[in-house]
Amino acid sequence: MTALIRRLASREVMTSDTLAITFLVYLTGTSLIIVFSTTSSPGVDIALSAVSSMAVFALIFASRGLINRIATSGRRSLAVAATVVLANVIRSLALVALVPQIGSGTSLPLPTRIASSSLFTLAAMLVVGELNDRRKRFKALMTALTAKSVELSLSRATYAERLQYANAELEGSIRNVLDPALSLAAMEMDPDTPRRSGITSARLLQEILRVSVRPMIETLAHPAGPHSNAGVQLAEWPEMPAPDPPRTIDVTDSIRPVLSVVPLRIIGFPVFISTLALGPALRVVAILTLTWPLLTVVRRLWPERYRVLPVGRAAGLLTAVFIISFGLPMILVFAVPPDLASTNGFDVVGWLGASTVLFSVAAAWFVASVFIFERSRRLTEERLIEVNEQIELSIARMRQEIWFTRRNLTWVLHGPVQSALVSATIRLESGAATDPADRTAIWANIAEAYALLSTGGPAEPDFAAFSAELTSLWFGVCEISFHDPDSMIERVSADPSATAALIEVVREAAGNAIRHGDATTVDVTIRGTEEDLVSLVVMDNGTGFAPGAAPGIGSDLFTALTYEWSSESSSAGTRITADLTWSPGANRPSAPH
Repeated sequence: MTALIRRLASREVMTSDTLAITFLVYLTGTSLIIVFSTTSSPGVDIALSAVSSMAVFALIFASRGLINRIATSGRRSLAVAATVVLANVIRSLALVALVPQIGSGTSLPLPTRIASSSLFTLAAMLVVGELNDRRKRFKALMTALTAKSVELSLSRATYAERLQYANAELEGSIRNVLDPALSLAAMEMDPDTPRRSGITSARLLQEILRVSVRPMIETLAHPAGPHSNAGVQLAEWPEMPAPDPPRTIDVTDSIRPVLSVVPLRIIGFPVFISTLALGPALRVVAILTLTWPLLTVVRRLWPERYRVLPVGRAAGLLTAVFIISFGLPMILVFAVPPDLASTNGFDVVGWLGASTVLFSVAAAWFVASVFIFERSRRLTEERLIEVNEQIELSIARMRQEIWFTRRNLTWVLHGPVQSALVSATIRLESGAATDPADRTAIWANIAEAYALLSTGGPAEPDFAAFSAELTSLWFGVCEISFHDPDSMIERVSADPSATAALIEVVREAAGNAIRHGDATTVDVTIRGTEEDLVSLVVMDNGTGFAPGAAPGIGSDLFTALTYEWSSESSSAGTRITADLTWSPGANRPSAPH
């Protein structure tokens, strides 16, 4: 009852869309009542009923502003009900005054018509309002998902294009900064170039280090944030996908909402009680509600293999189910004495019965069609969520490969290139390189170091070697154990970027546990979750992070290299869970230049 009051007090019950649809349903229902109750030709009565029905809903529409000002839900629902009853009272009195044959020749008393039409109006407003509320909630959800899809698409700008852009950016930096410096060094070391003093050549190489190499190392070591979109353009902006027209119908899922139509048959109780005695009227209503168990039995016994069918076949079968479920109880009403035909005539009651069945089938199809399209929307929503998840995976993979490429280039510049230039500077300043052969050898070392920029940097990452190194590093301080029940390490080793990322995350997690948490045991478990994800769990017995501690470099590393990660600290220790992307068929990322 409380839920019903809340629903009646909701703003969706009084929206323009709800009232417009309710008006059409109301007009159909009241026309059937007039046809049943009038003793003459119903044409004029239906026309007057249509005009009066318009007046009813004009009154309800005009009262929306006052009703919406009421703060409490209980009073607002009471005001809605009172407005509906008042409008139907005015309508019924107007019809009695304008159409004397309705007032004099009808078998339905005035209170019966008022009660039935008011109940009908409120029920229709509740049902239509609920359906409109579902539609708006779906639209809001789709808008939020689409906005997220736009944001993710902008961040990714397609996986291949974004990765190509990052590599092109690195290649441009190398070409515009490092290549000219390399050309200067080549010219300086060329035996055919007029000879200069070793001090002059050394100073030139020092300038190359200061102006070109070290700034590039700094740039690579501190890149723009992982979600930076500078310079990225989308070919087209994603739009909210329109739900696909239903191509199939879930039969049992479409029958379930029709069960809500059955209780609406109680609306006819005032009509039956005014036509029959109380006992027969209750019996008629009880017989009509047999539609509920009929639909329930059909729904539960429906073969699973025929649950989802093409639209044409499913529509025909559902129509047959609705006609049988609503028609059989109506036939029983005619068969159980005292029946309506003996009181009102077989022609009138037969026409009423057929019209009632058709109206019930139409109402059932109205509710079922809403849920059929809602299923289509739900499938669209699931598709969009799946697309967003794939984009997020691509972004995580992109960050991982860009980090791997930058790390390797940083290693080359910081190690071989810088070492070759510093070594050449020292040799030139000390006078150890005096003849053209020495200069040629110096240049060969520099060129060899620069050549590593195009080969991708250090050797392939080796997780087995890393785990042995990490265990040895902290031996006597912390016991580190590795668990790989799914043999994921061997499978991930085919993907250098994922392996390197996994190594760095484990290194950082174990180091934090020991340095900041005083852990004496660290357990590392690696498992396979999905085809494109590897799950990492690092457990330790340390004190964990300090309460309120701000995220640091380690958190930034986890965010950059993982698809998602989380950390939980308790008195027993800290648990870090992370999912990393990996590609079974991945090759080593190509280095720029």
